[in-house]
Amino acid sequence: MQISDILKGVKVGDLAGADEANVITVSPDTPARDAARLQMENTIGVVVVVDDNGGVAGVLSERDIVHAIADHGEEVLAMTAGALMTKDVQTCSLDDPPHEVIGRMSAGNFRHMPVVEGGALKGIISSRDIMNHYAKSGSLEDQAELMKNMTWV
Repeated sequence: MQISDILKGVKVGDLAGADEANVITVSPDTPARDAARLQMENTIGVVVVVDDNGGVAGVLSERDIVHAIADHGEEVLAMTAGALMTKDVQTCSLDDPPHEVIGRMSAGNFRHMPVVEGGALKGIISSRDIMNHYAKSGSLEDQAELMKNMTWV
């Protein structure tokens, strides 16, 4: 199998994980403690912070919380998701090729990307979701060749 055959026609929307059932959202005024609890209870690394219209206002990752603790100590528990979130969030669409999305993740040093269509949050895709898809595609030799030739490895 050729690398182009593994990648051909695959879109983010085809991958497990890129759906609304896979995304946990909070409002900007959600206490950081509650957002962290949601992450722990759902064994996830990020929650999407949505505005009153359901649009993506930011993301709050475990990394954001750890950095805030280092900067502010226990005061973080009284802060909100909106105060701690990453505001400059890259998004993708259901039609984006996964190899391009994971390349953007690698370049930006993050592992999760909200999936947005027409301004509405449709889900969230992780680098793990993408890697799991590629792990199931083709033979071991095909997978090795794919990984060798990807810019994001």
